[in-house]
Amino acid sequence: MQKGVKGIFAGLVLTGGVYSGSAGAEDLIEIYQLALKNDPTYQAGFHEHEASKEIYSQAKAVLLPTIKFDFSETETTQDIISSDNAVFSSGSTSYPTTEMTLSLTQSVYSFSNWAYFKQAKEDVKRVAAELEDVRQDLMMRTAENYFAALREYDNYTAVQSEVASLEKHYELVSQQRQDGLARVTDELDAQARFMQAKAREVEIRNTLKDALQGLKEMTGQLPQTLAPLGIELELIDPNPAMPEEWVEKSRNNNPMVIAKRYASSVAYQEVRRQKGGHYPTLDFVLTQNTRETQGSLFGGGSEVETQDMMLKLTVPIYAGGAVSSKVREAVELHNKAKDELEIEWRATERETYAAFDGVVGSIAKVEALQRSVDAYELGVDAKRTAYESGLTSSLSVLDAERDLFFARTDFSSARYDYLVNMLRLKRAVGMLKEEDLSAINRSLADDEQTFDITARVMDSRTYRRTEQAIR
Repeated sequence: MQKGVKGIFAGLVLTGGVYSGSAGAEDLIEIYQLALKNDPTYQAGFHEHEASKEIYSQAKAVLLPTIKFDFSETETTQDIISSDNAVFSSGSTSYPTTEMTLSLTQSVYSFSNWAYFKQAKEDVKRVAAELEDVRQDLMMRTAENYFAALREYDNYTAVQSEVASLEKHYELVSQQRQDGLARVTDELDAQARFMQAKAREVEIRNTLKDALQGLKEMTGQLPQTLAPLGIELELIDPNPAMPEEWVEKSRNNNPMVIAKRYASSVAYQEVRRQKGGHYPTLDFVLTQNTRETQGSLFGGGSEVETQDMMLKLTVPIYAGGAVSSKVREAVELHNKAKDELEIEWRATERETYAAFDGVVGSIAKVEALQRSVDAYELGVDAKRTAYESGLTSSLSVLDAERDLFFARTDFSSARYDYLVNMLRLKRAVGMLKEEDLSAINRSLADDEQTFDITARVMDSRTYRRTEQAIR
């Protein structure tokens, strides 16, 4: 079921705009593109993924032959100290020896090496799944921080509207008291509500500044302008409509669940690799050696070439219990990895249900709060008119203004909750893509409705003026 909700904040900048208008500067997609380049969390995951490719290459290398060349040049000096040979009873000599050896070693059978190779392949898949999780997490954090900024700006604009209205009412009551038409208590009530609103303005402004810092934390820079959410927001129920179907998708597609599954497989291959320490290994060794000696103590030099081919069988017998200890350690780490998989799955299942309920609940909440704001706006207008006619008290008007403020902020928050919960649901089942951000981006207002958020909120002079007004 699809529903349309029109914004009713005629006086609020953020809820102005045209649905499906082209997004303005520093919209959701532009912030995401900046975060792709500058977010350190994503970059760390990317570099880990690139490094994992080398782990695979290293594991593959132990299955391939190794070839090495050794060269040595030796200068030998010999003196005969004593000898039973009458011909060489005394004398000395000095001569060089050059030796070159080319050797090739190929592992024929090593259980541990093959387990290591399989482990590396599983580890590459694990890191790839983690990178996908980091990428989807980046999209989720981008949306959450972006909407947090818009949410707080909505609140900031709403409280400014409340402050302006309460200030006007306070001035009216003050004038009436001077004319003898209002009581002192009415003026004090109006002043107290006005000051409370100014205090809320300071608090909300600081929260908004922190939300902007959240965007800077990802992109490395403060946004200058943000595109707000348009007046009309299309509300779509989850499809499929049963949460159990989403949970089943999350079991098969959630990237972190997949990563933990591969991590368990990596730990299992580590058990096999350590068990390989009990098994024999077989290597083929081929050696080509050339040794040239240009002299000797007992005669002339020589040049000898030697070729050796060898099958080398190594049978481990006893290593002080180290191999068995490593096997036991690997078994426990494998059990730990299986437990971590179960932890991740249960958390994902819970998140999926929560996100599904959040989407459904947000739709109902947005529709109810829209009607609530409509009613409060009519009520405030009616009570203002009644007060000016002497039919109601000043406190009644103040209460109505306060209720309208909270209704407006609740309505604004519910709209963002819907979008965030829909993205969280797709994130939980591993289906969050950039196209989802693009779809939301098309619901942002056009260029004419963007606002210079940094200049307005981060200006210290605005903050000082607010403080002075409170004092």
